[in-house]
Amino acid sequence: MRNSPSWKPARAARIGAAIAFTLALLTAPAGAADPRGATPTPVVIDGAVGGAPVVLEATDARPAATPTGEQTIRLAGPTDPIDTFDPALAKDATAAFFARQLFRGLTRLDADLNAVPELAERIEISADGLTYTFALRPGATFQDGSPILAADVIGSLTRALSPATTGGEATLLGGPTYLSDIEGAADVVAGRAETLRGARALDDRTVEIRLAHPRATFLMKLAAAAASIVDVEQAAADPEWWRQPNTSGPFRIAGWEPDEALTLEAVPGFAPGAPHLERVEFRLGPNAGNAFNLYQADQLDVAGAPFSAVDRILEADPETVGNLSIAPMFATEYIAFRTDVAPMDDPEFRKAIALAFPRAQFSEVALAGQKLAATGLVPPGMLGRDWDDPMPPYDPGAARAALERSRYGDGQPVPPLQIYGLGTIGATTLRDTVGKTLGIEIDVISVEWPTFAAGLANREFPAYELHWIADYPDPETFLWSLFDSRSPDNYVGYNNPEFDALLDAAAATIDVDERADLYERAQGLLVDDGVILPILHDVRYTVMRPAVHGLVETPLGILYLDDVWMEH
Repeated sequence: MRNSPSWKPARAARIGAAIAFTLALLTAPAGAADPRGATPTPVVIDGAVGGAPVVLEATDARPAATPTGEQTIRLAGPTDPIDTFDPALAKDATAAFFARQLFRGLTRLDADLNAVPELAERIEISADGLTYTFALRPGATFQDGSPILAADVIGSLTRALSPATTGGEATLLGGPTYLSDIEGAADVVAGRAETLRGARALDDRTVEIRLAHPRATFLMKLAAAAASIVDVEQAAADPEWWRQPNTSGPFRIAGWEPDEALTLEAVPGFAPGAPHLERVEFRLGPNAGNAFNLYQADQLDVAGAPFSAVDRILEADPETVGNLSIAPMFATEYIAFRTDVAPMDDPEFRKAIALAFPRAQFSEVALAGQKLAATGLVPPGMLGRDWDDPMPPYDPGAARAALERSRYGDGQPVPPLQIYGLGTIGATTLRDTVGKTLGIEIDVISVEWPTFAAGLANREFPAYELHWIADYPDPETFLWSLFDSRSPDNYVGYNNPEFDALLDAAAATIDVDERADLYERAQGLLVDDGVILPILHDVRYTVMRPAVHGLVETPLGILYLDDVWMEH
């Protein structure tokens, strides 16, 4: 998922992207002393795919909580305006976070990032991995007390795929990224169908979903914000419905002053269990700037810690400063290149760029070792493994030799290499190091979020820099989402049938190790083709007050607030 412009820390825009927005910055087990930290246990694969049928039952096993005193938590929200709370339009991390608090779907990711039933009480997966049957919880309701029915589920999934939801622009939808495995999804996205062929109601409380192909990650993707259940009648009646929605999740909107403050309050009747918190108060806009200073002034309970404060926090008394979390993210900052636009249409030129970029030195010098030098597109720890580094080692001499072998080696002028982005610290370093080593012109072009988002969707940029946070705990969210030829988020038009075939094979493979091997081969192809230059893997530094408990930190960020409580 693209990191939205709301996360721009003072030191390095988009590298520590969630420091200004504390919601998504807590990752991995608290108190890890090494930036590499710990990683979650390998995720159990969801589908049967050729084995016996699988049945998942909701357990509702919640951590023991001992809330005392006022159950209100104070957080910093985005400094930029909130565009929407509509789950169907959740294409960046800001929108997805808020959508997850207000709405829920059939599944959620637990603390170990396994997909488990949420508004579904029972899930049955057929032996061939193609048919999923969901029995809804009897007590599942919207905040107004009306029952959530099978028709609401089907309507919500359909509108998350339908261009009619956005007035005809399918690229604005979040649904295609997560729901394209459902039979008939492509027809809905293309406007050829108004109904989702692969979803039907067996009765008012039972939904059957058929996939076009087996997909081991389907239940993970069904936990995405875009798959949340909304009141489709409300959404159809009013384009501005999302400003005061009839929510399906654990919280509802109690008050909202755009660019100033947002208050959520608990929904007591939330079927999986009412939140411990009674209120969540967000500062917005200019009020949310300099979150760490606000934390020090006792105006926030959680905040991102700037690099300059990390050592000081570690040496301080936790009872006065708070507890510091040093947590690796499933997130990668990278530069991607079109291979059909000069000068990157020359394979030797692409090789020269990769050889001339000092990844390790960049992490150690420019970022004081507080981020991890990228070892590929897939972050370490996914599927419980440390991935081989497929990138060539830094070698300026070999880079110049590759440039000589390119068509520009005979003195032909090299067109400027243009790289677009929001925060462009990687591209700027590329310009200052690679440009000098190879004697080429690299133009770094910083654009505002609406222009950048539209340019990515329309594949307008010859190269771009992006901070991508995993949507679910599987390499597919990087490899398929960003570079499969059929993905709506393939922003450079990369097309390699062998790459696509490896991802198809991985999607139908239950065994974690076998699937990881397929992903590793696919990542190798991506590097060999010179399409990506991984920059870094994100590590986030967060401080929270001792009164905050139950705030589950995952490598995907903070996902949910309903298990959080305060002890005053």
